Amino acid sequence: MSNQPYGHDPRYQQGVDPRYQQNQEQTEPVVYDERVYTRSNEGGYMQSQQERHVGPNRDQVARREEVYVNPEQQRARARYWVATAVYFLLGVLEIILLLRFIFRLLAANESNGFVKGLYELSFVFMGPFKGIFSDPGFGTGSVFEISTLIAMLIYALVAWGLVALSRVALGPTNR
Repeated sequence: MSNQPYGHDPRYQQGVDPRYQQNQEQTEPVVYDERVYTRSNEGGYMQSQQERHVGPNRDQVARREEVYVNPEQQRARARYWVATAVYFLLGVLEIILLLRFIFRLLAANESNGFVKGLYELSFVFMGPFKGIFSDPGFGTGSVFEISTLIAMLIYALVAWGLVALSRVALGPTNR
């Protein structure tokens, strides 16, 4: 009686597993490749690829891969990235303009390199709004720049409009 879980296998000849026996007739490896494309009603499509390799000893290796591409998901990803990029740029611009507003309100020293650079950088963005309202000044040299606040508001509205436009342009398609 053997201690193996299964009884005697008649395929074994002299105790050698047939999977490891050297086959006398060597054949060339064969590759079967099958690709299937299926289009769904929702506009997406599925690609199914199946490969099977048959080796010289008739051993087989199979590989199957399925990919589903949904254009609606791609459009949603594009909407997300447009909104993220626009709001990031808006945040950077708003911080620059807010620092300008605070430094002008607190009468920061304009001969300081950082303050001077900030004023030059922010003037490019708030220059078109300069002169809409008069900016009241206080006796200590501080200025309440209404034009900077108007610029912040207008840029926020423009960013909101760009994101809303991207949602419409890249929104789900009705089929």
